Amino acid sequence: MKRPLKNSYEAWFWVLFAALVAIRFSFLFLAPLELSPDEAYYWDWSRRLSWGYYSKPPMVAWLIGLSTKLLGANEMAVRLPAVILGLGTVLAIYLFFKKEVGERAGLWGALIYSSTIGSAVSGYIMTIDAPLLFFWTLALMTIWISLKRAVKGHGEDYALWLFSGAFVGLALLSKQTAIFLPLATLLFLMVLFPQRNLFKKKGIYLFLLVQLLLLLPFLYWNYQHNWITFAHTAHHFKGLEEKGPLLNLKTLFEFLGGEAGLITPVTFFCLLACSLCFFFWAIRTFKGKGDRNERDYFILFLLLTGFLPLLACLFLSLKQRVNANWPAPFYISLCILLGLWVERDEICSLGLLRKIKEKVLPAGVIIGAILVLFVYFSPFFLAKLGLLGRPFDPTVRLRGWKELAIKVEEVFNRLPFRQRTILITRRRQTASELTFYIRWHPTVYRWNGLRSEVKSQYELWPQPETKKGLNALLVFDADKGLNGIERCFKELRPLGTINIPLGNQRFRKFKVFWGKGLYRWKGD
Repeated sequence: MKRPLKNSYEAWFWVLFAALVAIRFSFLFLAPLELSPDEAYYWDWSRRLSWGYYSKPPMVAWLIGLSTKLLGANEMAVRLPAVILGLGTVLAIYLFFKKEVGERAGLWGALIYSSTIGSAVSGYIMTIDAPLLFFWTLALMTIWISLKRAVKGHGEDYALWLFSGAFVGLALLSKQTAIFLPLATLLFLMVLFPQRNLFKKKGIYLFLLVQLLLLLPFLYWNYQHNWITFAHTAHHFKGLEEKGPLLNLKTLFEFLGGEAGLITPVTFFCLLACSLCFFFWAIRTFKGKGDRNERDYFILFLLLTGFLPLLACLFLSLKQRVNANWPAPFYISLCILLGLWVERDEICSLGLLRKIKEKVLPAGVIIGAILVLFVYFSPFFLAKLGLLGRPFDPTVRLRGWKELAIKVEEVFNRLPFRQRTILITRRRQTASELTFYIRWHPTVYRWNGLRSEVKSQYELWPQPETKKGLNALLVFDADKGLNGIERCFKELRPLGTINIPLGNQRFRKFKVFWGKGLYRWKGD
């Protein structure tokens, strides 16, 4: 006999999922938001498909390239992969959780994840996080199923290890953060098996080999470009080498505040309480040689792929600034762990923990859902209420670029010798936005000084030909100097300023110049 709708957690999940599909696709087609600078930057990458790029692996460019090839170079096409991948992540969390724990916990895991700001943003804004979260979740599923066979003492399923390695490889091609997955898997197997037996398992070699094969073209591209992506990644950790205070509480609180904003404050508190609860439980459970069941190892796996790397970010933030989106994939495991916490009463034996689970967590999900709805509906009511440009306006970075492109076009069309005139900007954000929103999608060059330093993908692409005597329209941020570019032209003439209103007396301000006769470029 079938359960009634009110008692069927699976039915309620499909109600939730249908609502997410309706909201996210409606927002995709109706929201009056322009591309963020990062989205436009990755779209510019997609025009020159490659095995690698300056700061990131190539997956985001491949996906945008596929979508825009089919649907054209427009905002909807750029963002469609993020919407599909975001919904796929929610679905994968539920299916994974339903199989391993149960429908009720699966519904909780999907609810918790869907009611975070991070989920809402990554499910709409097409950056590297959308494919990372999707492939990370699929990798979690297949890795655990492979490990579960080892926990039960069953033989190895090479097909499962192959799929696990493939999903990890795709996650690594999305973002470098995915390196935590193979590390956590190896650490788990070291706990499960004595070290001498671990390396007798053939599946783990297949798991690692598939990842390496998928990464080989990306690694070769980096070899050809002096390991530029790895150098850029290492640059993020320069704070570890700098001498300074042993503990930097300012960066710690910035990190915690950023995470609370990304996850929503109450849910973030519940995630930390749950993780610490399971962490100390795991220490008690695994410090001896007692019997452990499959559920115990499942909790250990979630801690190794969620709480442990989050803890690493926490300690890193005591030394340097940590970007709020770095730990984003770790929260997949933590949301599953939080849903498991709802099911495991024996873990919550203390009265305070039980109150957090029973009262604070539901309140956190409700508050998170309200904040998510605010994010989705804010573009439609902020303008009507006169709130654009206020400190809490989340749309500032997504407005004004199209107007800038229109004004730059007007100036460009008044110039003489337009066929021999190129566009130059100071910042890569301006370059990518102008490239996307100017109607003919021109090549825009980025100027970062006379020295031949590589600080973005624009420096890796062909530079202007100085022997042809090209002219240039320069669009520089008003608060930035010329940084030596005046020495590269026979004549440099100011053409005025462009002010783009953002609301609340906030503007994007640019100075425009016409450069005649380009005869030098950086190291020339």
